[in-house]
Amino acid sequence: MPGYLPFAGALKLPSFVCDNCGFWQRHFSAPPSCPMCLDARHVVPQDGWRFRDVAEAQGSFPCHWEEVEAGVWKFWNEPVTGIGPSAYLIVTPDGNMGFEGCPVFSEAALDHIESLGGMTMLSASHPHSYGALPQLQDRFDPELCLPAADFTWSAALQVSWPYDDVLEPLPGLTLHRTAGHFDGHAVLHDRARGIVFCGDALKFELNPDNPREALTISAHKAFVRGVPLTHAELTRYRDVFAALDFHQTWTPFEQAANVGRAEVLALIDAMLAGRPHAYPVPVSDLR
Repeated sequence: MPGYLPFAGALKLPSFVCDNCGFWQRHFSAPPSCPMCLDARHVVPQDGWRFRDVAEAQGSFPCHWEEVEAGVWKFWNEPVTGIGPSAYLIVTPDGNMGFEGCPVFSEAALDHIESLGGMTMLSASHPHSYGALPQLQDRFDPELCLPAADFTWSAALQVSWPYDDVLEPLPGLTLHRTAGHFDGHAVLHDRARGIVFCGDALKFELNPDNPREALTISAHKAFVRGVPLTHAELTRYRDVFAALDFHQTWTPFEQAANVGRAEVLALIDAMLAGRPHAYPVPVSDLR
């Protein structure tokens, strides 16, 4: 049953946030290193490790929130170090779902989520944007739905609903595993709003005068290292995106209102037609 924790003591250890990437670890003291930074998709901090406990992170990284679309709230930290993804709360008549985690939530942000009805379901696209999921789990005790393929990264969490490739935790909200960037990388499709929360499957450069308009789009195995995806990985991306009906595409950093299924498939088809690359492509070239 959900909530059955025979070894719950592991989740009562204090949490520490990596300054370089925002990954959370539960440890008896500041951990010696960060597994996320040591992974080939990221980089180790050039000046050594720094870990903050929750109170220090809350004091250093103010949390902000905004209703970006009706019933969809974005939470983010500014200023912040490290990767700095946003978190989303999707409000539905059947319960609220959290997707992705910002580096740290303030108590006021958690109270705001409570005022919106709390959180029934929780998930994330991949470990780069797990962020402060432990805070959400500790406060709201939602079902945590994560792909079994990325289970090794979830030591700070209690996965209550592992899945393989597709899961619909709430009506109209469906998780689809794309693999590629991580073995368990997944996207969330909001059918009613026509939004795909694409994680790091895609990356946008935005118009400085219109933060909802993407000027370029790209895809990567490792963004910070400029490593491209293979053709087999891109083909799996294409199979997932082609089956979804959407006209907006949101990453943990950008909310592109002008990119939908047609533009995403055009990018993937262009990438499949040549050698692998990770270069940004103008959205205007995909229409």
